Amino acid sequence: MFPKSFALVTTLLLLTTGVQAMENQLPASQTIKKSSEQPVIEGSDKNFTGSVAIKPLTSVTDGINAPSAYVSFNANSRSFWHTHPKGQYLVVTEGEGIVQEWGKPAEKIAVGDVIYCPPGIKHWHGASGHSAMTHLALTGTDENGHNVDWLEPVTDEQFKEANH
Repeated sequence: MFPKSFALVTTLLLLTTGVQAMENQLPASQTIKKSSEQPVIEGSDKNFTGSVAIKPLTSVTDGINAPSAYVSFNANSRSFWHTHPKGQYLVVTEGEGIVQEWGKPAEKIAVGDVIYCPPGIKHWHGASGHSAMTHLALTGTDENGHNVDWLEPVTDEQFKEANH
């Protein structure tokens, strides 16, 4: 049987080693990306219908495997149908929009609504016919750096039906 002092010294050594290991994994400091320094990218007509502005906010890091961006849709603008291999969260920050999962009715979305789209679910999202809409998108990324599979455009008929 070991004396209590040996157990105390052993515990302190283990704790110190654990703290040092954790300190070695921490970043040197936080970073700040000023809003004025963030680019705005025009949404490609290969992925969107109408006028869409994308403002990338964060990239994939060792600690968080989900880039984020503000995506702003003018009225009547929308994404093409698409899926995400690791899923996606959308948080509506301005205006009113529409989201639709393949084979289900479209749903209206508004400021403060949070949408979760599980991995592999075919869907689209965009502004309504009468209002612009901006959402914050947080999209999971797979081990190959892939986070979206773009599919066919949402037809004008599908969009018109979603706006009723």
